[in-house]
Amino acid sequence: MLRYLYVVALALFGAVTWIAGMREAAVILIAASGLLHTIGNKPSAFCSRYRVGGCEAVLSSPYARPFGIPLEAVGAAWFAFLPLAYFTGIGAYWSVSTLLGVSVLVAIELKLRAVCIYCTVAHAIGVAAAVLLLLA
Repeated sequence: MLRYLYVVALALFGAVTWIAGMREAAVILIAASGLLHTIGNKPSAFCSRYRVGGCEAVLSSPYARPFGIPLEAVGAAWFAFLPLAYFTGIGAYWSVSTLLGVSVLVAIELKLRAVCIYCTVAHAIGVAAAVLLLLA
């Protein structure tokens, strides 16, 4: 549970840093919070430990491994690429693709009638980062 407090704290600190005008630091902090969330935890371990509903249905569905790649690996790669997207000036394109991707993932959860809290935290951090990149 402490790890999730760190993730939230990093994301909030990143938002405050953005508001204070230190955009580069904010992008790195938000990317770090996303990486900590996706790399530092195994979704199945988190979901079984905290007994939250919907995780098993989402993570065991055929949608959880497109082309044989686990979605958490895709999420980790996305968060790792985030600072590069910002510094190379492709943040707006990256943001639009992120918002579309998150919309598809949420639609899949709704189709399965199961919401994975682990996934929802990653989606929230991704949407926050996408919005900040659009504002850059």
